Amino acid sequence: MELLNYKIYSEDGSISLKKPVMVFLHGLGGGYANWVFQVRHLKKQYDLLLIELPSHGKSKIKMSDMEPNFDTVSCKIMEVLDHLGIEKATFLGVSLGTLIVKHIVLTYPEKVDKYVLVGPIGKFTWLLKAAIRLTMLLLPIAPLNFVLKLVCLVVMPYKSLAYGRNIFLACAQRVERKEFVVWCKVVLSFAKLQETYVKTMKDEPDGLYIVGELDHFFRTMLRSDTKRIKNLAIVEDAGHICNTDQYENVNKLIVQFQETGAIDKHPFLVG
Repeated sequence: MELLNYKIYSEDGSISLKKPVMVFLHGLGGGYANWVFQVRHLKKQYDLLLIELPSHGKSKIKMSDMEPNFDTVSCKIMEVLDHLGIEKATFLGVSLGTLIVKHIVLTYPEKVDKYVLVGPIGKFTWLLKAAIRLTMLLLPIAPLNFVLKLVCLVVMPYKSLAYGRNIFLACAQRVERKEFVVWCKVVLSFAKLQETYVKTMKDEPDGLYIVGELDHFFRTMLRSDTKRIKNLAIVEDAGHICNTDQYENVNKLIVQFQETGAIDKHPFLVG
């Protein structure tokens, strides 16, 4: 059975099952580099499992060769956990990874201890759907680098967010055009799942939502959700990929939530 590519970071380089396990899922066009600052800080306290999604990095499994939906992707992730003997874990996702984590919470609740959504994608507005469809139209005809830079201009426009942009551009160049298009279709399909997801919110474990103050494109989509989110952290001077923009502060939030299941008011939080 072909597994998604993965890396383990821990004190001894293996999943000991004696410490809490954290599973990290990157965003569209991302990779291990999305989590470099979390790995450095957390690998002594926890066993970390970083998984490369289909069509990304060194994962040989292509999204275009699978049934393109969140069920299939979640199943492939569970195959890695089962292979390593992981019964329960904290799931962390960034951007697209937050949608996958949400789906895992919905379909594999027995596997979820806690979950953390970094740069979460909220309600699928007409603007988000239009942006995704425009990207799908441009990918077959425009230079890939142009399309990727256009995405950065919309999602991470500020000079202070340059590091996150550079990580995205470096990783995304390795993803084939046709795989980007298939993934865009998969992302659009989540809009249909959202109604089911919201209805089950009361029965799921509470998660931590970490949002960058400068993540204007996606932050506005969370407005309708803020009343039902118990643990919402808006981080100063951070954008969509806030775990790289303000990694020290985000790491503090992750550790506190992992240890206590809640977060305190911090000076680097907005509101």
